[in-house]
Amino acid sequence: MLYNITRDYISLGNSRSGQRLENVEFIVSHDTGNPGSSAYANRNYFENADPFASAHTFIDDDIILEIIPLTEKAWHVRNSVTADNQRFGADANAAAIGVELAWGGSINFEEAYNRYVWYHAYLLDKYNLDADRHIVAHSTLDPTRRTDPQNALNRYGISWNEFISDVKRARQKYFDGQEVTEPVIKGESVDLPLSKGDEGTFIQEIQRDLIRAGFSLPVYGADGIFGAETQRAVMRFQEAYNLQIDGLVGPITLNKLKEVVGSSNPLSDFPLPDGILRKGDEGPEVARVQRALKAIGYDPTYIDGIYGELTENAVRRFQSSYAKLANDGIYGPNTREYMELELDNL
Repeated sequence: MLYNITRDYISLGNSRSGQRLENVEFIVSHDTGNPGSSAYANRNYFENADPFASAHTFIDDDIILEIIPLTEKAWHVRNSVTADNQRFGADANAAAIGVELAWGGSINFEEAYNRYVWYHAYLLDKYNLDADRHIVAHSTLDPTRRTDPQNALNRYGISWNEFISDVKRARQKYFDGQEVTEPVIKGESVDLPLSKGDEGTFIQEIQRDLIRAGFSLPVYGADGIFGAETQRAVMRFQEAYNLQIDGLVGPITLNKLKEVVGSSNPLSDFPLPDGILRKGDEGPEVARVQRALKAIGYDPTYIDGIYGELTENAVRRFQSSYAKLANDGIYGPNTREYMELELDNL
């Protein structure tokens, strides 16, 4: 095969139930939504934090990583949405493979994209599916909350139709009339808790998430080394979110950090600030607004506490959905009121 496929399955738990996926009827294309987060960083998050969510495969510029067997269900689309049932006559979690594209940060997009395209072609060949009919974007199934994978693809000038065309060409080139061998098995897992002295790419991902959450690492940054600066940032984070302050990144701390960065429940965990915020403002109040915007489907791209042009545009997009709001890109009491209404419906 052009690329090896690595199997390093997470343990049974919330993220991997072990329930059998009887028939693969379609493929759901995702992106990770967390710039710079590698395939293994995502694998280790699902292994150690064990949330009620998952996907089968994560792909970056170095690896195609299956973390859940393709013969088992993964929880990659909300059960409460019905577009999958209307379109395919089946629930995505029970009938589809979920494929995630890692992007941004230090990830070489071209290399990651080539693997992403090839793997989709591999799945089409494996399950005798058609690219036009059996590949669907996560955003199509859950349009009120999700923008992936176009969120990643469009940043690099690739439309959804161009992606599908690339997959078709890859299938013709690499699979039509060719025998496909079985994937290889390889393990490179990370165990929690992580502590001072640990090193590696997963440490770097945690450091980046700490920075995005507003806990700066001004001297060494995201260098992949769990030193005293990172330990202090972890302790400040734990103190801020009423966790045990031990400087260790265990399952509870990791899960909360991913919640803060990913904004899984922003209304209760991150109450929207009062007052007025606009382009040029900085601080934790801006980060709260950014997390809320991401949660309700108006991705500001970065949760960095900086009210820049991308955040202003995200606020404008949200405001344009309501006739009573001025489309000025400024966060104020009226915008806050309508954002809270949407957050209440999550």
